[in-house]
Amino acid sequence: MGLFCLLRGETMTLQEILDEIKEKYSHDLPNNSVIRKINIVQQELFRTTFRINTMMGYDILKDVFAYPLPCARSNVIDVLVNDQEYIYQDVKKGANVPFYYFTDGDDLGIYPTPSEDSTGGLVVFYNREPRKLTTSDLALEPDLDADFHTLLIYGALVQICESFNDIAMVNNFAARYNGIIDEFNKVNDETPDYPVIEDVMGVW
Repeated sequence: MGLFCLLRGETMTLQEILDEIKEKYSHDLPNNSVIRKINIVQQELFRTTFRINTMMGYDILKDVFAYPLPCARSNVIDVLVNDQEYIYQDVKKGANVPFYYFTDGDDLGIYPTPSEDSTGGLVVFYNREPRKLTTSDLALEPDLDADFHTLLIYGALVQICESFNDIAMVNNFAARYNGIIDEFNKVNDETPDYPVIEDVMGVW
């Protein structure tokens, strides 16, 4: 239960996470490099594990077919136009049914082009993405649930050790990272409070 208890600590700020990382593995990397690694870990966890569904509504405008995406293309779950579900279709293939597609400018396009205005007529459901952290955010808390900030620490440590070609410590911190995940899954096997966490270490 020891590893699992690590998950139940107080919320950590970005600066505290940076401090913990340096205490566990002394390095001379600048903060922006370490924060970039923390962002990679957090984005991967949101993509594979913490799929927080949210939505964005838009007013449909007559003769306007493209609307700004609220997220990356891969995070779009569903699109409704005037309460009708639209399927995804490559615009180059063409289709005889209503569909949505992605434009070269990373907008979301709908077909057929609307023939009239519709207030709140377009709704996009998507997986929320974590806020990208920067060196200006040292006093802020990451979007990842506070119970899992330890994963940001060990996940970043794996990448730091990789950059120094310290294979022994890569394996050490990867084992700790995956050990926390395994312990969490055992405790929450029957009635999990969170989505089941996948072992994603090593895919960056």
